[in-house]
Amino acid sequence: MSDVVAETQRFRQGDRIDFVDIRVRDGLLIIEIAGAPDTAKVLDGMRAGYEAGWILTDMPTLVDVSGFQGKIDWAAIKRVSELAAWGGKAQPSRVAYISPDYFFSFVIKAVSILFPRALHRMFSDRRAALVWLQAPQPH
Repeated sequence: MSDVVAETQRFRQGDRIDFVDIRVRDGLLIIEIAGAPDTAKVLDGMRAGYEAGWILTDMPTLVDVSGFQGKIDWAAIKRVSELAAWGGKAQPSRVAYISPDYFFSFVIKAVSILFPRALHRMFSDRRAALVWLQAPQPH
């Protein structure tokens, strides 16, 4: 299955078990990766959304890897970081990661180096992540 549908602000590739799903809902960028998909598809989706104008560089972002069981494609993540100047201009944007695996916090530390204009935080549940993403930022 492969869908790139810019008019609904969504990019999805894979099947129902192994997939990359990137979408925007109410100004929130949601990236969900499950199973063991080709994680280079994250680059494809981010590029498609950015070029179509529905992914903005300073959007609050929820990255759900709670069902991810594959390998991290560091080259693709680096290429995503090079697509644009990601992050807020006046203040950092927020990126919340959902993972039940404590060791994923080490991955977040590495990713934060590639995306320095954003605040990165890990959560074990979606609700807490959304509360943090939607909380007012101090000026």
